[in-house]
Amino acid sequence: MKNDQLPVSIIIPVYNEAKIIDGLLLQLKSLRVIEVIIVDGGSTDNTVLIAKNYTVQIIHSKIRSRSYQMNMGADKAIGEYLFFLHADVVLPEDVIFLLKSAISRQIELANFSLRFDLNHCFLNLNAFFSKFKWSWFQFGDQGLFIKNSLFKTIKGYNNQLILAEGNEIIRRARKLSDFEKFDASLVVSARKYKQHGVFRLQFSYYLIYALIRLGVGHKKLVKFTAFNKKKG
Repeated sequence: MKNDQLPVSIIIPVYNEAKIIDGLLLQLKSLRVIEVIIVDGGSTDNTVLIAKNYTVQIIHSKIRSRSYQMNMGADKAIGEYLFFLHADVVLPEDVIFLLKSAISRQIELANFSLRFDLNHCFLNLNAFFSKFKWSWFQFGDQGLFIKNSLFKTIKGYNNQLILAEGNEIIRRARKLSDFEKFDASLVVSARKYKQHGVFRLQFSYYLIYALIRLGVGHKKLVKFTAFNKKKG
């Protein structure tokens, strides 16, 4: 590791993200982190070809599952800290300052609030609540900054989870570490909301999360979401 590099491994799970992956990788190009790891879940578009234009490590996963892909990336990561990102986000301009500050203050667990690239009253309300630490409003699209040793202690993401894996890992990690919100937001693509409808998709998310907390199995929830997409 070079002296001016942050001891951070950025890990991005992808699947058919050719339309958007260029934007994030361009932004990451200027960050002085130890490595960027792309974990591809079997893309059939040009995602991997585009990623090869950048200085990133590409890992191929036989299983298309965010939890599994992120754990694969973490297994290969050499950074003292792990920074998990979805492919459809835009980082704040001062992200490098925020990461340096977190490391200097020995923060072990943090994420961002979010805002969407679509001005919609309901999405704006959702973004507002993401500023708080309440468990109901912590999900993977807010990114996850976690010390590698803590990640290993809690045994990473739960590979059995197909949905809400970002929420679940934060719940477990908070039992062992303080949790901080970065004073900045990730800009998240509203592409799924545009496709399925803002109210319908968001209420589906709320319902899915409530069912998870009630102990409903993830396989049943996947069938539920598939059914709703077919109805749309």
